[in-house]
Amino acid sequence: MLYYNLIAIAAGLVSGLLQAALSLPAAGGILLAYIAPLPLFLAGLGLGVRGAILAVLVAGGLNVLFAGAGFAAVQAMFYGIPVVVICRQALLSRTDAQGHANWYPPGHLLLWLSGMAMAGLAIGLAGLSLFGDGLMAYLQAVMAPFAEQFPDAEQREVLLALVDYLPAFFAVSWSLGLIFNGALAQGLLVRFGYNVAPSPELADIRLPMAWIGTLLAALLLSSLTGLLGVVGKTLAAIAIVPYFVLGLGVVHGFFRAWKGRLAILILFYGLLFLWPLPAFVAGLGLLNAVLRLARGNDLGNAGGAGDRGGSADKEE
Repeated sequence: MLYYNLIAIAAGLVSGLLQAALSLPAAGGILLAYIAPLPLFLAGLGLGVRGAILAVLVAGGLNVLFAGAGFAAVQAMFYGIPVVVICRQALLSRTDAQGHANWYPPGHLLLWLSGMAMAGLAIGLAGLSLFGDGLMAYLQAVMAPFAEQFPDAEQREVLLALVDYLPAFFAVSWSLGLIFNGALAQGLLVRFGYNVAPSPELADIRLPMAWIGTLLAALLLSSLTGLLGVVGKTLAAIAIVPYFVLGLGVVHGFFRAWKGRLAILILFYGLLFLWPLPAFVAGLGLLNAVLRLARGNDLGNAGGAGDRGGSADKEE
């Protein structure tokens, strides 16, 4: 047990140092901070939920020393708690009558992540309304210094018009960042044989029919103006992320039998964030989900392990 605790503590120290990189003036600090959840995922997916909790607590303590309790609380809310929740769900399993372990469906993990992003939006709205002038005033204050750097009035207006999309950008960036770090951590653990749960196949991800309704409702809300429109755009961006991941699964499945699969996928991911490829991938995932629903092959009430399963924790 001491051995695993020491590993979790080390993971927390590394994560805390990476989070502290946000205080660096260079852009490299942001990149380092972006992979700060990686050690936490390594601890959670490799050691179990207790490992994740210990790593998060250590990272939080280091954040208090470097930047104060406020910074530590923000990091815990944005990264620590979501990592613990995702690791806890990912390690749920139950054994069927044949003795086979059924692990928690990866599609449900994406919905947990989206749900936490939506909860974060609600908390942000409430907090800015109670302790500030509201979300719109906050966004204007964030964007104004950047707009003032442009001498042309038309350019400033275009930049200020992007204010409505700022929360959506941050929500998608946060979601994809956690997905990337979680997938990378699981891949490293599998590579060296320290994973608790097996890696899910992207091509096997399923999403429930109700999520399409969530996306459509958010898109309808996004057509409004003002605060409701900003909330709708943000909710729509959050809701589309699982379909983006599902679209990646379609791409992986398409190239699965190709001889040059690895080189093609490396090229694909190198070009992935060049517009309009992300929209195409998300649309591909949505189309795939609709076709599965038409065949009656969605998640529905199915599938795999539920909350009745147990969480695995490695012990010495």
